[in-house]
Amino acid sequence: MAEAVERNLENSLNEVLYMKKAKLFRKSEINVIIRKRRQHEYALQKRNKRVLDFDAYIATELTLLKLLRFRRQSRIDVWIRFIEFCKILGRHISVVRLWNRLLQVHGRTEPRLWASAAAYCLQENTTAKIRSNMRKLSTETSQLKEQHKKLKLELQALTRYVNRTDQKKIETVISDLRQTKLQLSEATMDLARDRRLVWDRVCLEAIREARRLLTEGIALNPECNLLHLELVKLEACSTDFFKTRVMDRMDHSVEGDVDLPTDADNLRKRRKQLKRLKKAAAQDNARFMAEVTEDITFVTSGSALKLVVESVMDRWPDDLKTLESLQQIVSAVPNLMDNATQTRLLSKLQELQNNPKQRETSSEQTNSSSDDDLRKRLTNYTTQLYETVLRDGLSVALDLWNSWFMKDEHGPMKGDQFRFINPQIPEAVGLLRIRLLLHSLNVSWSIVGQMDTEIMPDRSLRYKDTEAEQKTRAWLDSLATSPWGHLSPEFWISYIQFEEKSGDCTRIPAVKWRASKTLLPEPYSRFTTLLNSDDQA
Repeated sequence: MAEAVERNLENSLNEVLYMKKAKLFRKSEINVIIRKRRQHEYALQKRNKRVLDFDAYIATELTLLKLLRFRRQSRIDVWIRFIEFCKILGRHISVVRLWNRLLQVHGRTEPRLWASAAAYCLQENTTAKIRSNMRKLSTETSQLKEQHKKLKLELQALTRYVNRTDQKKIETVISDLRQTKLQLSEATMDLARDRRLVWDRVCLEAIREARRLLTEGIALNPECNLLHLELVKLEACSTDFFKTRVMDRMDHSVEGDVDLPTDADNLRKRRKQLKRLKKAAAQDNARFMAEVTEDITFVTSGSALKLVVESVMDRWPDDLKTLESLQQIVSAVPNLMDNATQTRLLSKLQELQNNPKQRETSSEQTNSSSDDDLRKRLTNYTTQLYETVLRDGLSVALDLWNSWFMKDEHGPMKGDQFRFINPQIPEAVGLLRIRLLLHSLNVSWSIVGQMDTEIMPDRSLRYKDTEAEQKTRAWLDSLATSPWGHLSPEFWISYIQFEEKSGDCTRIPAVKWRASKTLLPEPYSRFTTLLNSDDQA
C-alpha cells in the first residue's frame, strides 16, 4: 500500500515543483498539500473502497484550484497578461469573457478598465468579427474564380489543338464560360453588398456594447472624468457612423432607389441581373433598418453628443484639465457639434485660463467656510435624529435621514448627497454610524414585534434580505466608490459591523478584500489596526 501511495505522489512531483517555481504557494502550504494528498491516497488504497473517499479527494483538488483563482484575481496585471495571451492565440470570445469577469471583480476600484474594455469592443473585437464573416463570404467567390480559370484554360487548349470538326464542343465551352463569368460578376457584387452589410451590423453592435460598458462604469464611478470623456468620443463616433452609413441605408431602403455601378454598353444584357441586385440591396437595407432601435434623427443631428458634452461641462465647471481635454475632442469633430456649444466651451476655458488665481482663492475660501457650516449642520442633524428617535420612533428617524440625503427615489446612486460629504469630518462619520445603528435596531425590533404578535411558520422565522437591507447595502456600495471608500477606514469598519449584525455574515470577507483594494496606504494601515482591535475585543 505504501509503495503505491508513494508512486502516485512521485507522479505528481512535476506539478509540485511547478507550484514552487511559479510561487503559487509557499513552502509550508506545499507541505500541507502533499500531506493531504498522501492521506487521500492511503484512503483510496484500502481494500474496501468507498465513494466518499473519491468525493473527498475531488473536493480537495477543486478547492485548491478555487484558491488559486481567488488569490490571483486581485492582480490586475495577471488579468491583463492573460487577456493579451488570448489575443495572440486569436481567442476573442475568451477575451470578451475575461473582460466581463475582470470588470465584475475590479469594476468599482479601477474605472480605467471600463474604458479599455470599450476600446477593445470597438477596435480589435470588431475587426476579428468582420474577418471571420468575410472569410465565410469569400469562399463562394473563390470557387467561382477557380471554375472560371479552368474553363478559360480549357477554351485556349481547344482553340489551339482541336480540329474544325469539334466546333460544337468549343461553342458549349464558350457558353459555359460566359455563364460562369456572369455568375462571377453577380457574386462579386453580392459579396461587396454583403461585406458592407456585415461591416455595418458589427459596428452597430460594437457601438452599443461600448456604450453599455461606459455607462455601467460611470454608474459605479461617477466621479471619474476619464469615463465621461470616453463617452464623448464614443458618441462622436456613433454620430459619424449614423450619418455616413445608417442614413444612406434609410434613404435607399425602397426598391428602385439603389444606385449600383452599371455599364451603358451592357445595360440591355444585364437588365435582369441589375433588377435582381437592386431588389436584394433594398431588402438588405430594410432588414438592417429593422434592427436599428435608436432615434436616427436625434443621433445624426448631434443632439446625443451635445447632451454628453453639456453633462461634462456642468459636472466639472472649474476643472481646467477636463475642459481642455473636452475641447480637444470637440475640435476634432467640429462638423458634428453646433456652434453654440462650442462657443460656450471656449468661453468657459478662457475664463478659467484668465483667472486661475481667483478660481483657486475662491475655491479655498468656499471650502473652509463650507467645512465649518457643514460641521454645524451635521451636528444639528445628529441632535434632530436623537430627538426624533425618543419622540416618534426609529422608522420616522430613518425617513428623516433619507429626506436629508436621499433626494431621489430612483436608487441610491442618483440621489445620494451623503457621498459628496468629506469623510474626514468626525461628525460625518458619526452620522454614518447613527444611520446604520438605526437600521439594525429597526430590523431587530420589527422581528421581535412580529414574533410577539403573530404566529408565523418556521420558514418565515428565518432571516431574509428585506427591502430596507438591500437598499442599505446598495447605499454602502455606492459610498465605497466615493471618497469614503478611499479615505475613511471607519466606513469599512461600519460596513463590516452592518453585515455582522443585521446583514449577511458571508459577505464579510468580500468587504475586507474590497477595503484592501480601495483604501489608500495610510487609511488602510489604520483600518487594519481598528480591525485587529475589534477582533481582540
